[in-house]
Amino acid sequence: MKKVYEESLGDVLRRAIEEADMADTLDEYRAAALWPRIVGEEIAARTGKPYVLDGVMTISVKAAPLRHELMMSRSQLIKCINAPFQRTVVKEIRFIG
Repeated sequence: MKKVYEESLGDVLRRAIEEADMADTLDEYRAAALWPRIVGEEIAARTGKPYVLDGVMTISVKAAPLRHELMMSRSQLIKCINAPFQRTVVKEIRFIG
């Protein structure tokens, strides 16, 4: 008789992500998705869609005054983005024009 092991879909996906060594990449996508919640919908609407690569989040900001203000708040933004992960996912934020 054949043994059948039951696993939840979530467990199978978690194991597949770990075996493919994709956990860090997935966390980078999640960190980018947090941007609107961190800065609010109004500011998020005035910035480009962020992306994270190798721990560096890059965000396009056309308005120079807003870019400057965000640059001044960079360390606090990094803390807020990393808080849900309880580890460092984003090491740096770059604002580009």
